[in-house]
Amino acid sequence: METRIRLNEQMAEVYQTVLKMGTFVEEALRKALNAVSNRNMNLAQQVIEHDIHIDSYQNAIEDMCTKIIATEQPVASDLRELVTLIKVVSDLERIGDHARHLAKSISSISEPILEQVLPKIKVMTEKGISMVHDALTALSTHDADLATTIAAMDDQIDELHTQLYEQIITIMQEDPRYIEEGTTLLFLNRFLERLGDHVTNICEWIVYAKRGTHIELNF
Repeated sequence: METRIRLNEQMAEVYQTVLKMGTFVEEALRKALNAVSNRNMNLAQQVIEHDIHIDSYQNAIEDMCTKIIATEQPVASDLRELVTLIKVVSDLERIGDHARHLAKSISSISEPILEQVLPKIKVMTEKGISMVHDALTALSTHDADLATTIAAMDDQIDELHTQLYEQIITIMQEDPRYIEEGTTLLFLNRFLERLGDHVTNICEWIVYAKRGTHIELNF
């Protein structure tokens, strides 16, 4: 009984740390979008510099999970949760990278071009932020049904990705002077599309932890 209590306490600590990391990632996305929208170089630099803290969270959580596996003899359901948490923080770290990419894009894109594409970038990023927030809720409440619903939202990001891709290509075709900036935007568009994919991955792992089955939440 004492071993079980100790394991439960340690698992709760890991979950709390993952949620703190997730909140930090969500805030990084918000700051990056704010920085781009207002061309705030100082805020963008803050996002870039703080990415190292997201990496530190990932390392700490992975160490916590490894220690529990090695010392506490978790049962099958506990192991599923621990594997899930390790996978989740990996995807959260990648989402943090995308926030950094968004922040770095300010220095590479001129204001006239940014004004044309910013509306779609805003919508894509805001939808991604919403998905991250809701996925963290699903993780904390072990809600597989909510996770499935969240994953379905990725279709909206995919659609925006296609629209923005076509817009960028048109800009490049109409004025070759913008080819370099357009190339940067194409990469950024891809990063934002991947944001939704990473949240979908998180949702799939939430379902695995709850139900013990691997599924692909592609709609």
